[in-house]
Amino acid sequence: IEIENKPYRYIVLGTDYINVTTADAHRGRVIVLSVILGSSGNIEVRRRFQIQCDEPVYSLAPYSTNSLVYCSGDMIYMKTFNAVSKKFDDVAKAKVRSPAVQISVTGSLIHLSCSADSMLIFRFEYGEFKELVSDDTARNGFHHFQLFKNFFLATDKQYGIAGLWQPPNPRNVESLVTVVEAELTSSISRIRKGNVRPPWQLNKPRPGVVFPDQDLIAAGVNGSIFQLTLLEEGPLRLLKYIQDLYRSKVGMSRRNLSALGDHDPQLGQVDGDILVTILKLGNEWLRDLVVKSDRGDPNMPKLTELAGRVLDGFGKTELIEEVMGYMDTLVNSVVL
Repeated sequence: IEIENKPYRYIVLGTDYINVTTADAHRGRVIVLSVILGSSGNIEVRRRFQIQCDEPVYSLAPYSTNSLVYCSGDMIYMKTFNAVSKKFDDVAKAKVRSPAVQISVTGSLIHLSCSADSMLIFRFEYGEFKELVSDDTARNGFHHFQLFKNFFLATDKQYGIAGLWQPPNPRNVESLVTVVEAELTSSISRIRKGNVRPPWQLNKPRPGVVFPDQDLIAAGVNGSIFQLTLLEEGPLRLLKYIQDLYRSKVGMSRRNLSALGDHDPQLGQVDGDILVTILKLGNEWLRDLVVKSDRGDPNMPKLTELAGRVLDGFGKTELIEEVMGYMDTLVNSVVL
């Protein structure tokens, strides 16, 4: 918060408590704390400001230098600190269809992950909130992460993660577009960018990887850690084809190997653990698998076609080695 052009750093909490005087009704508070060095030399935490709320506070975020956006119940509020009165003044409020469990702010845009209808995007302008777009699918929203302009990764409480694209002119559309969907083994509570590869692997080329110089790290609510990679269409088709060959071979549920011909967001997922298993089985195992499938149809021509869109310079005798090497670069150079 800035007061007379001087910045002050605070810790802001949103809370839930039971009001025992009103039949155990849940209420909430926004509490602003400061950390100071006390006279005795000890670190002290002091409460500076407090905003009483009629319902629990689910999420909050700073807006600009002197304002807060928070969700209490099924309402979002903006309050601005008044340096004269030393209080937070009401600025704007809006009703949402379900509580926002996460809020993030980019400029005048306010992004919400809502508990029953996934992502909402508001714009604050002319003293009020204006809803721009929402997710095209109702999900139990949990967390969102803006990967780059107009593109978000949104997670839900049913182990799902979706890539959502915001069209460049939101005034002409009402919903975000689901580009890709995946299902993990845990609900994701946080996604961050970072490097999870050793220094000698950082500069190695990774064809077909979106943002190859940065990795995505996701934390699951069960304590698990995931490394996520966004793939272009060519590598996705190649790796998914190999994955589905493996699933068919070992008796796992098999999906149509040509299903990616028609775009379906739910088919755009490759399991790195399966790729690691294939790498452990070795080149000859994959070679035997693609020479002739269980149905009697040769898989080598299809693999050659898909690999040719991703990898350059291989001959027929080294196709398997090139493909396995590419898979190894993607999954075995990660350190978690």
